[in-house]
Amino acid sequence: DILVLRSMAQPPLVQQVYPSVAQAKAQIAACRDGSLPREPYQLVSQYTLEGLLQTELLTTPCVQVRLATELQTFHQDELGVTAELRSGGATLSVRARYLVGCDGAGSTVREMLGIAMEGQANLGTVTNVFFRCDELLAKSQVPHARHYLFAGVDATGGAAGTIVVQDDLKHFGSHFPILPGPGVDFSAELRKLTGLDIHPEILFVGRWTQNMQVAQAHGQGRVFLAGDANHIFIPAGGLGMNTGIVDATNLAWKLAATIEGWGGPGLLASYLTERAAVARRNLRAVAYAIEGVVAWRKLPVPVPAADAQAHDAAHVAYAAAVEPLNRRVYEMHGTELGYCYDSAVICDEAGEPPPDESYVYRPTTWPGAHLPHVWLQEDVALYDILHRGYTLLRLGATPVDTGVLEQALARRGVPFKALEFSDPGIRAVLQRDLVLVRPDLHVAWRGNVLPESPEAVVAKVTGH
Repeated sequence: DILVLRSMAQPPLVQQVYPSVAQAKAQIAACRDGSLPREPYQLVSQYTLEGLLQTELLTTPCVQVRLATELQTFHQDELGVTAELRSGGATLSVRARYLVGCDGAGSTVREMLGIAMEGQANLGTVTNVFFRCDELLAKSQVPHARHYLFAGVDATGGAAGTIVVQDDLKHFGSHFPILPGPGVDFSAELRKLTGLDIHPEILFVGRWTQNMQVAQAHGQGRVFLAGDANHIFIPAGGLGMNTGIVDATNLAWKLAATIEGWGGPGLLASYLTERAAVARRNLRAVAYAIEGVVAWRKLPVPVPAADAQAHDAAHVAYAAAVEPLNRRVYEMHGTELGYCYDSAVICDEAGEPPPDESYVYRPTTWPGAHLPHVWLQEDVALYDILHRGYTLLRLGATPVDTGVLEQALARRGVPFKALEFSDPGIRAVLQRDLVLVRPDLHVAWRGNVLPESPEAVVAKVTGH
């Protein structure tokens, strides 16, 4: 849940109720209309996730992990990229076909390419305090939540503060408008903010600047950018991480296809157009969410009054005003699931595409859309059996002979498999008799009959 409150020693002003992971899993298990994702959200802290990812990387045979290594410079030519690295006092030269800068908001690779950022910079400075407090939740007088949003403003006129629960329920992040400096006691500030007699262990205090920017280009030549190197968002809605993960998903299979030889020259180019459009779309979604937060934080906070009836009415009115504004941050289902690529490697279709809605996800197989999740049987999803390359789904009541389309894929050397389903429920969700799905689960082409030129479809979707 999300709480808006005066302190953790008083009843919350607003409680936004959301399902637990177990409840979300039950909802997904019962869903048959494609409107929910395959997996529920999970509360996983960055320091936990990074450790898990590093463990996986260190045991992945095709990956070399070089810690404490710095990129100093690189240059590219028609055949590849040469990077000069510095590690342990030694200089190392690495030659590769491609280079991907996943090096964060202050990207060295982006800077060396001379790619500028567009948007709003330096929107404000926030102090992030990371602390451990085993007694916080035990002493709290309010329900457990993932975010505690403290209403009102502090002495500086900034938002009173926020506490974010980490996954072990003992560590917490907090955001303050107060700048760190001599005489600032953040343990005391946390006691004042929460209204509790707690003794937190302060582990880290740092400042971060709020930016809302997108790179003018997501790469150049054989060098690409992914993640925060491409886009810097205020963390409302978690779209920075979500957008970065999909950058990697989109780029990875296109690099693989190009290196394996079945990806044409237009395939990697489509990464630039597809992901740039989504980055700008998501920037607008974050801006809309932030506008909601700024609006409700300006509302006068109801204070206890002798007239209980008047106080209750003020409380109800405040909650009614805050609820829809703050839900903008936590209900971005359409933004997260409903993005639809429109690029040179997506087949055109007559008619109007479905509306682009930030907060409502409506499953569709319109070309460019993310394939909706459907169950084949209990605990087995369509996603679970798709091919690592392309998958041709045959869904009609009367099977269509797709041999010529499959032969066209085979002639290009495209890895694929065809799957046939007779369940009308699956057909209803996926909307067409034939659906061609890319490795990143986006629809490349669909129809009820074979295309007039299967060769042209295959050439288009593979970048030839």
